[in-house]
Amino acid sequence: MEAIARAGLAARGLTYLIIALIAAQIALGGAAQSADQHGAIEDVASRPFGRLLLIAMALGFAAYAFWRWSVAAVGGPGAGAESAAKEWAQRLGALTMGFVYAGLCFSTILVVTGRSTSSTTQQQQSATARLLGLPLGRALVIAIGVGIVIGGSVVIWRALTRTFEKNLASEKMGQRMRRWATGLGIAGNGAGGIVLGLVGVFLIQAAAANNAHASKGLDQTLRTVAHAPFGQALLLVVTVGLAAYGLYSFVEMRFRRV
Repeated sequence: MEAIARAGLAARGLTYLIIALIAAQIALGGAAQSADQHGAIEDVASRPFGRLLLIAMALGFAAYAFWRWSVAAVGGPGAGAESAAKEWAQRLGALTMGFVYAGLCFSTILVVTGRSTSSTTQQQQSATARLLGLPLGRALVIAIGVGIVIGGSVVIWRALTRTFEKNLASEKMGQRMRRWATGLGIAGNGAGGIVLGLVGVFLIQAAAANNAHASKGLDQTLRTVAHAPFGQALLLVVTVGLAAYGLYSFVEMRFRRV
């Protein structure tokens, strides 16, 4: 299980480093690929030996999903030491992330087999349209958007309070490595929380306007930032944060308590 978890963290780290590279290209004048997980997969596919790397990434995504589901089933390190409500919230979060990375594994397999897949924005807009068509659909979409904003706020809070450090075996790190891990964790989680919060805000706006196309996935959220006042500079800052999260994933691959 430890090997499975660390393989999944490596796949996550590589994906976010590629997303950061695509986001930097957008900030500096545009990029053809989507600045999301789908865009990262497509970018890898276009490289020499890309198909072999995609197979490795698919296995990594599957490993990450399996690890998250195991945490949802039996709890992670220190399970039972915290309040029951907090432990079950962590299990629910692990269950959700398991489904997210299982979806990434499936998307990667589709690309490997030569089938096209849609970007996260297209998938989100399609799902939003279906929800808006349900009775009380707008209220449901707003509730989901609020939940995503809260989730982003929690991630930012984890960055500011450095609570992510409790998951790291810091006793195995040298002093310099500990400083790097803290800096990457703060920058990476902070940027991730901001982007997640913006995705939630756009989803709330889509529900308020009853327009599924107003919702935005990761790619369109980053492109919206790029077109804001001082957007190029802002996007470059976010890009650094996304790259930091990718590098932090590799720190977790080595030092996370699993």
